[in-house]
Amino acid sequence: MAKESMDFRGALIKEQNLTFAVVEVSPSILDAGETAARKERERYEPVFKDVPIVLAARGKDQRVRFLGRPDIVRYLMKAGWSRIPWKQYQARKKDKNPFRDWA
Repeated sequence: MAKESMDFRGALIKEQNLTFAVVEVSPSILDAGETAARKERERYEPVFKDVPIVLAARGKDQRVRFLGRPDIVRYLMKAGWSRIPWKQYQARKKDKNPFRDWA
């Protein structure tokens, strides 16, 4: 049976006329290669319609890694993990846009 909801930690950021999403994932997703990362990113596309999605991971050593559009990754690396406005979210299948409050 498919899950009816998806809980995740993420952020929607509007910076310099660009809106993009950052989603925290397990470091193992980034370690698994581009195909695994692409599949993970696709899971969030229904939530963040037409918004670039960057995957973010922080290992046990606190090392931060981002995977996504190079210009956005550079911005996030300069800004730092602590400046990302993280929130805990729940997307439900029945919601057409569970993040309408982000618009």
